[in-house]
Amino acid sequence: MHRLRQIVSQQSYKTVSYYRSYKSASADYVLNMEEMPHPRELPLFGTKLSLLAAGSGSKLHEYIDNRHKHLGPIFYERLGGASRLVFISDPALMKTLFLNLEGKYPAHLLPEPWLLYEQLYGAKRGLFFMNNEEWLTNRRIVNRHVLREDSDKWLQSPVKDTINKFVQKWRKQAKNDETFMPELESDLYRLSTDVIISVLLGGQCMTESLYYEELLKIFSESVKKIFETTTSLYALPVSWYQQLNLKPWREFKESVDTSIFLAQKIVQEMLNKKESNKGLIRKLCQEQMSDDTITRIVADFVIAAGDTTTYTTLWTLLLLSNNDVEKKQIRENDAAYVKNVVKEAMRLYPVAPFLTRILPKESVLGQYILDKGTPVIASVYTIGRDDNNFSEASKFAPYRWSRNDPKKLNFKNHIPSASLPFALGARSCIGKKIAMLQLTEIIRQASLKH
Repeated sequence: MHRLRQIVSQQSYKTVSYYRSYKSASADYVLNMEEMPHPRELPLFGTKLSLLAAGSGSKLHEYIDNRHKHLGPIFYERLGGASRLVFISDPALMKTLFLNLEGKYPAHLLPEPWLLYEQLYGAKRGLFFMNNEEWLTNRRIVNRHVLREDSDKWLQSPVKDTINKFVQKWRKQAKNDETFMPELESDLYRLSTDVIISVLLGGQCMTESLYYEELLKIFSESVKKIFETTTSLYALPVSWYQQLNLKPWREFKESVDTSIFLAQKIVQEMLNKKESNKGLIRKLCQEQMSDDTITRIVADFVIAAGDTTTYTTLWTLLLLSNNDVEKKQIRENDAAYVKNVVKEAMRLYPVAPFLTRILPKESVLGQYILDKGTPVIASVYTIGRDDNNFSEASKFAPYRWSRNDPKKLNFKNHIPSASLPFALGARSCIGKKIAMLQLTEIIRQASLKH
């Protein structure tokens, strides 16, 4: 018999009863974790071999999506190791997690290679790696300058001017050389670096020279390599790669070493000229932040900027390339519609297919009571592609985000909170405003006819 507990919330009941696999469960009981759906597993290895057979870390989003289809909106799995990871793919469960259960100091899972690097080399990193009061204090300071309602006013100019310069360079090269083909991935990584530097300086430029250009090129490539090598380190326990000094670990370490060194060098140059700085660097200095803390936070800002915006831009351009109707809408200079295009691309291809939290205390999620310290993973890729949340979920249809578009009436289901590209709650993406400004502006400018 299931042990009797408090009746769970009506919202959670609706979530659970929505799925056939849960219709037999009574809303009058809270279940323990042992009673949660889960796949078969092997001792010690858990389901690691199943994940490897499915394509390892690069296919994790599809692997977990398939699990949800078979096990429902909440299940646990051991992907190797002793920890049970609880996966959720329901809007109500995600709201509960991020708004009610994450606690005053939201803690998340760090990628194992990044965590091991920090432990081995003692590299103090920025907000993404901070926890507890250190995180809260610094997060509140940065929030005031990049997430407040009026922050768009000072952010727009450095972002738009940098993108305009970038696009004009592309157009000039294309005009002078009919065979010109941009190196999209590398160029967009570099653009993201330039945008965040412009934000940090308030629209000013770093010293322009061949040396500086080469420095930024090396930096952008090393950042790109971090994310590429991180994925390759999930086939085996990360500690094995490190202890045996295997090539994937060596490449990962080299890329992190280079990225951190160059990011700190860039930030130090900004701090040396902080009196003439009008951007985020100056604002943080005025908050009486130490140079060391500013360096940690800003260096991670610069490193994090590349991957997120680059791949969202690539997916958006790909989706638009075969859709003349959507390109026409953008060319009519409908700023709101450009946002819809970006939102739709992020729904289909979220740059972070999973968002994580570690429960700070014993909690009830859905119909299950979970222990303190349980890792809960929100399956963002799955929830955005669920027909229960978005009608014709696999279709690229930006108008589904428009309030008054008559075509939207054809869609029965549209739950905006089921798309969480920047997460939710106190630890949502600190750079989301900067990212949206960059994404909408690059798509708008790249789509214009000349």
